[in-house]
Amino acid sequence: MFLINDDHLDKTAIICNDGNIITYKELKKLIENFGNNFEKRSLIFLLVPNKLYSIVSYLACLEYNLIPVLLNERIHNDQLINLIEIYKPKYILSERKIIHYDYLKDVSLEESNLFIRSKTYKTNLHKNLALLLTTSGSTGSPKLVKLTKENIVSNAKSISKYLKLGCDDRAITSLPFYYSYGLSVINSHLFSGGSIVLSKSSMMEEKFWNKINGCFVTSIAGVPYNYDMLLRLGIDNLKIPTVKKMTQAGGKLGWEKVKKINDSLKLKGIDFYVMYGQTEATARISYLPCESVDKKPKSIGIPIPGGKLWIENKKGLKISETMIIGEMVYEGPNVSMGYAESVESLSVGDVNNGVLRTGDLAYFDEEGYFFIEGRNNRFIKVFGNRISLNSLEKLIAKKGFDNIVIGEDDKIIIYIKKTKRVSIENFIKEISEEIGINMVAITIKQVDDFPRLDSGKINYKVLNT
Repeated sequence: MFLINDDHLDKTAIICNDGNIITYKELKKLIENFGNNFEKRSLIFLLVPNKLYSIVSYLACLEYNLIPVLLNERIHNDQLINLIEIYKPKYILSERKIIHYDYLKDVSLEESNLFIRSKTYKTNLHKNLALLLTTSGSTGSPKLVKLTKENIVSNAKSISKYLKLGCDDRAITSLPFYYSYGLSVINSHLFSGGSIVLSKSSMMEEKFWNKINGCFVTSIAGVPYNYDMLLRLGIDNLKIPTVKKMTQAGGKLGWEKVKKINDSLKLKGIDFYVMYGQTEATARISYLPCESVDKKPKSIGIPIPGGKLWIENKKGLKISETMIIGEMVYEGPNVSMGYAESVESLSVGDVNNGVLRTGDLAYFDEEGYFFIEGRNNRFIKVFGNRISLNSLEKLIAKKGFDNIVIGEDDKIIIYIKKTKRVSIENFIKEISEEIGINMVAITIKQVDDFPRLDSGKINYKVLNT
């Protein structure tokens, strides 16, 4: 069965929110019961939280050849309706009510509801397509990353290898299920015969840490925002004797913070791994070995097992000299098939051929460690969510505002012209709710006009000063 090895059947696979223990044997049975209810090679939207039935439904889709689209269960309704109109899924699994004239509620499954499309629509799905993930946060973009089973298994295998995961490893769901980083934690631990502890709590809640100790959790994953919170709480004060590994990805964490976190965790006997990845590579591209954090805290590390990294100049030629900045390119079996932006594109095969242009500017040193210097595209990471600044500009423009959006990791700055009276506080709240990003990351500034170059294009350098 997909990601499940029969050698592990008697071992614990999942510890539920209520403390109930599910073995791999029981998990297989749940997957079989779920998967037999659906028409194979159908598209299904999964709007599911970190619960048992979420993992069961995801694994059943992969086992029984349904194509799941993993979505934030709190996605703004307008954005959800837009995705439904574009992709026309046959099924929607959601705890909330779906109001759409093409869908009728069929049954209740666990804590969720299954809606089935009433109008027949034949979706042509490529034979290798197995999973669809969002790539640009919650800005309403219909762009999805197309992944295969090989992508998922190869990345889980690589992560398992460099983190040295085994049957005794136990992770807690500290990240959302629909997020590629959070999903990779689940995939890699199940692949390794380890176990998953389901949690509704955040790292800011005492219940989260109580569950870690009560369930003997061995590894914790977090994005920069999580580690910023831990630094404020005081990592030295954490009493987590069972934890052996902590990992960080989902955006850049300042090297001073990396060093401080690593120093604190070493005193507790915890290995700290800094990692880099993209959804387009099924989650993981490189990792900084824990023994290298002290001497290279600014680095994203080395390629994951089975992958290759190199740097190219503007002409697309490979740079062989160290310390020369160019675009970082990755090659590996975990590279996605490409993007979908319409239902028709779901039938298109692999256009990447195992190679991903990351859009990040980087260099490597004499030991083969890579360092990111910036981006040559308009994407940022905000609390672990990849946000397209261009898509956000379009979303705000639809509201009638001439705007420019800039940002850096964990910070979005929106410039709007002083042509309309607007409550800045209410506007920030509205944008925050629509894109699913905390208000603290959003700043709005009103300007008379936007700075421009002689060509008429926006002068982003002036805005960034």
